[in-house]
Amino acid sequence: MALYRGFLSRNIGIDLGSANTLIYVKGKGIVLKEPSVLALGKRTGKVLAVGENAQKMIGRTPGDIIIVKPVRDGVISNFHTTKIMLQHFFSKIFGRGSFFLPLRAIVSVSLEVTEIEKRAVAEAVKQAGAKEVYLVENSIAGALGLNLPIEENTANMIIDVGGGTSEAAVISLGGIVCKTSIRLGGDELNEAVSSFLRKKYKFLIGERTAEDIKIKVGLASPFFQKEHLEIMGSDLVTGMPKKIIVIFPEIGRVLFEQISLIVRTVQTTLEQTPVSLIPDIIDNGIIMTGGGALLKGLQNLVAQETKMNVYLADNCLDSVALGVGKMLSNMALLKRISQN
Repeated sequence: MALYRGFLSRNIGIDLGSANTLIYVKGKGIVLKEPSVLALGKRTGKVLAVGENAQKMIGRTPGDIIIVKPVRDGVISNFHTTKIMLQHFFSKIFGRGSFFLPLRAIVSVSLEVTEIEKRAVAEAVKQAGAKEVYLVENSIAGALGLNLPIEENTANMIIDVGGGTSEAAVISLGGIVCKTSIRLGGDELNEAVSSFLRKKYKFLIGERTAEDIKIKVGLASPFFQKEHLEIMGSDLVTGMPKKIIVIFPEIGRVLFEQISLIVRTVQTTLEQTPVSLIPDIIDNGIIMTGGGALLKGLQNLVAQETKMNVYLADNCLDSVALGVGKMLSNMALLKRISQN
């Protein structure tokens, strides 16, 4: 049965992320928040599970089932499966065969996507059921979702650390003054953990285990030398199940190598910022959002490296979706900042 029906439901905002997809329905708020994942039959290509149900299958599938992540590094990596995933999500919201499919969709995109990548996003959303598609940059949407006064004559700086990309932008008078983006986010941090354990311990873990380790440890410093983590996985030499113990600083150093690249994007953006806007940023501080912003120690590291106040958003995971939702009621702003 459809979750929502009616005329208002024909206007939606989509945060199409590498890790999760969120959909905002005008008049209802965020009505869907699911992993951007599908499970397919290897030989048939048949869709077996989407979203949360597919996420639960990661690391547990037999050989005839493959897991697909159609959005990687902030862009569509597989057009067909992206369309299928969105169709599934739209059906979940509006009901199969409903005549009340989305009329207008606002979709957030990474700061550095190419024109070809933008067209791929817009076309995938249209083929999934939308009739009219607008694209807006993640940082603008995130700032709106955080209730920052982006249209005023003051500058705000926002850092968005997502599953596939990390972005820093300075926003003033409804537009982005300067920006820096890197295709590195939570997914790459997970892979860094897995790669470290493979190389040093000849030890294999799954994606979900890598993410759990990342969340538990974060940027652990040498002060956590006595803290250790027991990890279950497989011995790459024997292929047998195995348990190892690693100390927190080992993982902390691995994550720091990647995080330092993200911090550098923040520093680069500040270096590009007009000197007249620096006092505003000093007064307002830097706002961090996105799921990756929740990594332990990241907020303090950015504050340390920039010598500025850094604040963690209350709604890190939802800010972009809330922002595109707000644009549904502000078409004048949308048409001015749309990336179409």
